[in-house]
Formats: sequence, C-alpha cells, structure tokens
Amino acid sequence: MKDFIKKSAVVYSKAQKEIEKAAKKLLKNKKINKKEAEEMFAKFLEASKKTEKKLHDQIKKEAVKFTKKVALAKQKDLLALEKRVKALEAKLKKQKATKPKKAQKSSKK
Repeated sequence: MKDFIKKSAVVYSKAQKEIEKAAKKLLKNKKINKKEAEEMFAKFLEASKKTEKKLHDQIKKEAVKFTKKVALAKQKDLLALEKRVKALEAKLKKQKATKPKKAQKSSKK
C-alpha cells in the first residue's frame, strides 16, 4: 500500500511538471495566452484534487476492510481492555491484602 501511495505521488508530481511545461511551451509559442495557460493549470489542479480525494477514500475503504478481515483491535478497545485489567489487578491486590494469613503449623516430631 505504501508503494502505491509513493508511486501515486510521483506520478502526480510528474504530471504537474508536464502540464506546467506544456503550458509554458504553448504560451511561448503564442498558441495560448496567459489566461488560458492559467485556466489549463487550474483545471489540472481541480481534476487532480478530485482524483486525490477518490484515491484517499479508496485507501480508507481498503484499510477498513483489511482491519475487519484481520480482526485488529481498535485503539479504544485496547484502552478499555487496559482499564479492565488495571481494575482487576487492583481488586486482586486488595483481596490479597485483606486475606487473613494462615497460622503456620509447627512441626513437632
């Protein structure tokens, strides 16, 4: 999953650079004006943001599916369990402290 995210970032970065290069080239060759170049870049940014959101949503969806599949404990579950264990340990410690000590048997032979 990490590799996929890294590759996506690299592809996005390369695409952004290519769009910038293309816009500058078109601007330089007077095929488009500055306003059109800015609009072209703005459209690219808008489209890439939509794609990024879709990708983020898909990753989140897959992470939830994975978590359910492997039955990983959630942070809140672990904290609740830790709280229960501490309460039980305190109860056990209290029971041990209040338990009367048995008299030792003397061994007379």
